[in-house]
Amino acid sequence: MKSLRILQGFGIVLSALVFTVVFLPQQAWSANELRIGLGVDADSLNPHDQTTTIVQNILDFVYDPLFYENEKGELEPRLATKMDVSKDGLVYTLTLRKGVKFHDGAPFNAEALKVTFDRALDPKTKLPQRSTTYAFVDKLEIVNDYEVKIHLKAPFAPFNRVLTGTILSPMSPKAIKETPDQLAIQPIGTGPFKFQEWVKGDRIVFVRNNDYYGKKPSLEKVIFKIVPEHGTRTAMIRAGDLDLIYSPQPPDVPMLEKDSNLVVIKAPSTRFMFIAINNQKEIFKDKRVRQAFNYAVDKDTIVKKILMDMAQVSEGPTAPSHFGYAKTGKYEYNPKKAKELLAAAKFPMDTKIQMMTPTGRYMFDKQVSEAIQAYLNDIGLQVELRTYDWPTYIAMITKPVEQNETQLFFLGWGTTVQDAHFMFFPQYHSSQWPPVALCETFYKNPEVDKAIEAARDNPDPKKRIAAYTNASKMIWDDAPMIFLYVQKYIVVHRGNIEGVVVNAVEKFNAIYAKVK
Repeated sequence: MKSLRILQGFGIVLSALVFTVVFLPQQAWSANELRIGLGVDADSLNPHDQTTTIVQNILDFVYDPLFYENEKGELEPRLATKMDVSKDGLVYTLTLRKGVKFHDGAPFNAEALKVTFDRALDPKTKLPQRSTTYAFVDKLEIVNDYEVKIHLKAPFAPFNRVLTGTILSPMSPKAIKETPDQLAIQPIGTGPFKFQEWVKGDRIVFVRNNDYYGKKPSLEKVIFKIVPEHGTRTAMIRAGDLDLIYSPQPPDVPMLEKDSNLVVIKAPSTRFMFIAINNQKEIFKDKRVRQAFNYAVDKDTIVKKILMDMAQVSEGPTAPSHFGYAKTGKYEYNPKKAKELLAAAKFPMDTKIQMMTPTGRYMFDKQVSEAIQAYLNDIGLQVELRTYDWPTYIAMITKPVEQNETQLFFLGWGTTVQDAHFMFFPQYHSSQWPPVALCETFYKNPEVDKAIEAARDNPDPKKRIAAYTNASKMIWDDAPMIFLYVQKYIVVHRGNIEGVVVNAVEKFNAIYAKVK
């Protein structure tokens, strides 16, 4: 079969890639420094500007959250030490930590938190993730110097986890009022590290905050080194010029695991990958067609041969690390059943189907798309694959339904909160069609909408799980997309570094890392 030949050929290329490493000369460095290799530079160091998880990860060293969500999904107190929620779910009362100061000496208290919230709630403020952070917030009320009430516009059960986010981390009220234009280039928080310098395209440097209220880091300095090329980052950590890198290319992972000087951490993530199907195109409206596409693709082989087991095949319409995840089973590889479903739906097999993919945006996106194209063609479909740069791609898939010409396209969705709402609402609720939001499949099922709303509005965890389980079963049967896999988040660090923790929202916590 064509699909098998593609996978076999690709496996040969991977084998060659594994041994392609260029070692760079080791540089002098301090034993109390941590050098982290980044694939991209930051666009802004203002928490409110954030769209990219890795930049939020950088800011976590400088900005303390109200609560911290650990690798087990548990909430730990940080700048807020206690949280009470009203019975109607509309008021969150927070007790704030005393004796904390921002890096510029401004005190952290209720007034400081209000300044941050008021800035975010101002419609004139640029806030790309407003819909997942502050959208439900009506106002923040000061009770006393160290107690506030956050009033919501409507019940929003996942809000307790939203409070762990970088985007809600308090910023210096002095900086907001006196130097607002500097917020993007000079972060001032309350965190364990302070900003030192940002040389764009080269490095971002933080130094230890010796006045930090909590446990002091052992590291004196953290250097985020901008190294765009995957292979170069891999070579640098093997040579000892970096201490930590994230998301190496899958072919390099076996080699890194064999290196006795390195530790490879493979963590589950929330990055859910799929082939979006434009559900409003006439040829795809019969769910049997969409189900057939799912049965036609051998996801297990793709994960094993292309992704080198750096992913987990989907068995539900969200990531297993999410609260509210329900395992619904798998669309097993069954080309015979796929053909039968297409025949029953009277699908016009001579129709040319356009499939799109970005290249370089996700882990081996183009190669995975080529394999999926081959699997679909193997059952008699006529699928043509086109590749686009990311800006063009986004512009095409986010056009309103009446202007949208997409049919099939490769996409991923990752969340920074481990709650199913942040997958279900933006990807499966019919109110989220482009250009309003990012439900690019244009999926619509009124019963699914009701189940998602019930899970969102009900504070009872058991009832929320029941609602998400109900929604999962319906979505799985409707097959608005080709469900593929959940990527693993790979972090590699030198063996003499200890204390690095990786969680499911594609972040690593190296604040308390130590050099042995």
